[in-house]
Amino acid sequence: MDFTKNSVIPIFPLSRVVFPDSVLRLQIFEQRYLQMISEQLSKAQGFGVCLIKKGNEVGVPASPFTTGTYVEIIDFDQTESGLLKIVCLGQRRFQINSMQSLESGLLTANVSWLEPMTQQNLGNESSELSSLLADLSQHPEVEIIDQPDKWTELGFVMERLTEYMPIGERQKQAILETPDLALRQAILYQMLSWLK
Repeated sequence: MDFTKNSVIPIFPLSRVVFPDSVLRLQIFEQRYLQMISEQLSKAQGFGVCLIKKGNEVGVPASPFTTGTYVEIIDFDQTESGLLKIVCLGQRRFQINSMQSLESGLLTANVSWLEPMTQQNLGNESSELSSLLADLSQHPEVEIIDQPDKWTELGFVMERLTEYMPIGERQKQAILETPDLALRQAILYQMLSWLK
């Protein structure tokens, strides 16, 4: 995907927030999404994931938030019953400029790509975040990409903690929409203080 210019991508509204570097596992059974995944695989392209603002994952197209994350399909498998299981990896945040609903019920959007988070190494004051993530990663339901070099990046560690913290999806969406690393860190520390 060319992240230097606006793109038109299919949108998959979900009831969870996906960040860059998030691992996303989906089971696809609706015809519109089976067709969408097939088309995107044939073009070696991914799709956009946005948190649902109003509506549901199945049936009538939901209304999503306008900031989401583009994901690439890194693995897939189809069962005998026709259920498609896919594994995706979050790549880049985007902002929806305009959106339309196709006859199939699939949403497509013209999107602008948002700048990646500024890379900043974990400082001594952030070591507790790294320790917390290390503890969290031992949980059987926590899935984090196996890239040890990323564990030294403050943005990566904060996004993984946000992803798995027991907070509401709309709170996670607020962090996804926040472009400033320092502000994200302040929000995260406040949320962690609430959980103590």
